[in-house]
Amino acid sequence: MMHPLLNSTGYREPLPSISTRKIAMRSHTSCRGFIPVWLASEQWWRRIVFESYLELMFIQLILAQGNVYDIWEQPPAVPFVRDNGKSAQHFFDFLITWMDGSTTAYAVKPFELVQRRRFDSEIALIASQTPKSFADEVCLFTDAGFHRYDAVNASRFHQFSKSPDAEADVAVAEQIQALTEPTTVGDIVEQTGLAGRAYRAAVCAIFRGDLVQVKGGLIDYPTAVKRGAMSC
Repeated sequence: MMHPLLNSTGYREPLPSISTRKIAMRSHTSCRGFIPVWLASEQWWRRIVFESYLELMFIQLILAQGNVYDIWEQPPAVPFVRDNGKSAQHFFDFLITWMDGSTTAYAVKPFELVQRRRFDSEIALIASQTPKSFADEVCLFTDAGFHRYDAVNASRFHQFSKSPDAEADVAVAEQIQALTEPTTVGDIVEQTGLAGRAYRAAVCAIFRGDLVQVKGGLIDYPTAVKRGAMSC
C-alpha cells in the first residue's frame, strides 16, 4: 500500500499554505498547527493551517461532505462599515469553493464567544456587505452546530482515506451488496476476515453513502448500518 504522499519518484511534500495572514504556531491558549488535505483544485495535498481545535474539526467535517473543491484559510480581509459609520475589515477563517463552483465564507467561533460578544449580529452586518465576487454566501460555524461524535467520525474518515486499501474496499463492498436487512459494522468486518482494515473500509463506505447508519452516533463495531442508495 503506497503512502498518500509518495509517488513514482519518491516522497513529495504537500503544497504550502496559501493563508494571507501569518499565523503563529505557538499559543498558550489554543491548539494550532496544520493538516495535509488532498484538494481537487490542486490534484494534490496542501497544508491547511488552523488556529484552534474547533477550526481543525471544521476542516474535517467540511471535507467529509465530499463536495469540496478548494479550501482557503485566512483569505484576504473583507472591508465593511460598522453601525457607527466607522470602517473596519474582517478576516474570514475559511473560504470554501464547492465542486459546483459556488463559494462560502465561514467565520468559525466558539458558541460561548458568539453569545458573549453578540458576534452573530456582527457577522450578519459583515455578510450584508460582503461582495458576491468574494463569496456567494457567508456562514457562522460554532461548536453548537454539530455533535462531538460527528467530529470524531469525520476525523477517522480523514485519516483512513489518506491510505486507501483496495482489497479491504472490495471485501466490504461485496458484503454490502449482499445485504438485505440492517446489520452491524462488526458483522461486516467479521465476514471479511480483515479485522481493522475492514473497519476502516466500512467507515469510508459510510461517508461515500454505500452504507448508512441506522441512527446517528460514533461509528464503531456495534453501529447498526444498512445498504445505502449509492451501492445499488
